[in-house]
Amino acid sequence: MEISVSSLSDVGNFKPRRKSHKAFRFFDLPAELRNKVLGYVLRFGGVIDIDFDKFRRISIFLVSKRVHDEAAAVLYGSNTFRLFPTTGRADSKRTNPLISRFLPHYRSYLTSLELRLGPFWTKPPGCWKVNDALGLHDATAVRVLKVFVEIDPSHPIFHGFRSGKNFYTNFSGALLREVISSLPSLEEVRFDKYPSVSYEGQLMTRLMDEARIGKKKITLARDKTLTASGTMQVYLK
Repeated sequence: MEISVSSLSDVGNFKPRRKSHKAFRFFDLPAELRNKVLGYVLRFGGVIDIDFDKFRRISIFLVSKRVHDEAAAVLYGSNTFRLFPTTGRADSKRTNPLISRFLPHYRSYLTSLELRLGPFWTKPPGCWKVNDALGLHDATAVRVLKVFVEIDPSHPIFHGFRSGKNFYTNFSGALLREVISSLPSLEEVRFDKYPSVSYEGQLMTRLMDEARIGKKKITLARDKTLTASGTMQVYLK
């Protein structure tokens, strides 16, 4: 077989034929699979506070109105949001709670909220208050409120540092009472804490009393669950 110079020069110009791939349309997937895909992008571990740095992911909202609507339901309905900020910026006069920045229809997607108590125990920030701007009346899908207690300043170890033995207990109790009364569909309050905090301590006792007064089911994480009927269950995180 003879090979000409011209045929050799054609080798460098050879271009492999590319296989054509037909685009797969996202909305051809069933709704449950679309939600699963969106969940990989928009579900985050932990609780979302004002220092949350992954909101760049919500650029997916800009794809189309339909994507926006489905993504919003996943983002706001699949994550836990902190009611009041606990970062160093919280004591700024210009800082507002994260959920107060959401539009009302976004707040209607919320299913999980956390009230974290302990930070700023000597002087809670001015933004730690329940008012119309917080928008809890819009959170109609929230059935469970998580309450996490970091410290109990009524403990004797805080003597000499606190603003009175009962100051933070009274503040936290009143705050929880207002949160409970403002969530229209709330059914259960789940308490959790650091090991140094006792469920029998003054602060936890007051908080559970507020939940009872609000006629909510009380759940103690990794412990017993108390219901209005006095029965006990176990809640595993």
